[in-house]
Amino acid sequence: MRSILRAAAALLPCLLGAPALAQTGLAPQAAPAIGAPGFDRWRVAIGAGVLFSPDYLGSNDWRVTPIAAPEVRAPFDTFFLSFRDGLGGTLLREGPFSAGLVLRPRFGRDQDDNDALRGMGDIRLAGEAGGFVSYSDGTYLARAELRQGFGGHSGILADVRLDRVFRARPDLILSAGPRLSWGSRDFAETYFGVTEDQSRRSGYAPFRPSDYWFAGVAVGATYLLSERWTAIAFGEVGRILGGAADSPLVDRGTPTQGVVGLTIAYRFLP
Repeated sequence: MRSILRAAAALLPCLLGAPALAQTGLAPQAAPAIGAPGFDRWRVAIGAGVLFSPDYLGSNDWRVTPIAAPEVRAPFDTFFLSFRDGLGGTLLREGPFSAGLVLRPRFGRDQDDNDALRGMGDIRLAGEAGGFVSYSDGTYLARAELRQGFGGHSGILADVRLDRVFRARPDLILSAGPRLSWGSRDFAETYFGVTEDQSRRSGYAPFRPSDYWFAGVAVGATYLLSERWTAIAFGEVGRILGGAADSPLVDRGTPTQGVVGLTIAYRFLP
């Protein structure tokens, strides 16, 4: 048990290792779960691959980023470390319903990442802590989260996702469904706003968005290469809405955002 927990701690930097995916927040929402039999046992897997994502949330420039996707789960998800679901634990479970606590990273933003960010200053790494409720019956997977930011931003975030899961063949699982995210004024001002100082340095007009919304759809495919090896492809496309959509940073880029990822995962347990 201790060795598994040490392995989970060692994998945490992997979850934090790709600033592009964490800053946009889109990739974990799009990724299907690695999945493993034995819900009442420890499940440990690790995936590695590549991600195509925007330079920043609102950008029309893309970057290619190597990613690591850990999947460590205690029996009945009383503890989990997951590329898709973050770091947390399930506190309540009743049939297909569950609820618990979750912690997610959101990497900061460097003004040198893109010409559109020059003069905007840097945004520090943020953590987002909160709770989740979920429903899973093997055919439908639904999850909602509410999180409070700390560090790089102090806003409130809410995410809702729904997936319909199709087992096309014994070795191929497909999933698809809608995504909806909301961010409070504090979140929107941090990532989309322009203060007076930023305006003088960047040339943008001052801007204070009231909120942030993102609506999209995600698809995923999980192909079982062998008993322990799995290939996972995923993507999401959607649009920035609400006050954030009028940001000059979005005007320089595009409100239409998307991610595409591909990973190969190896399952250690069970």
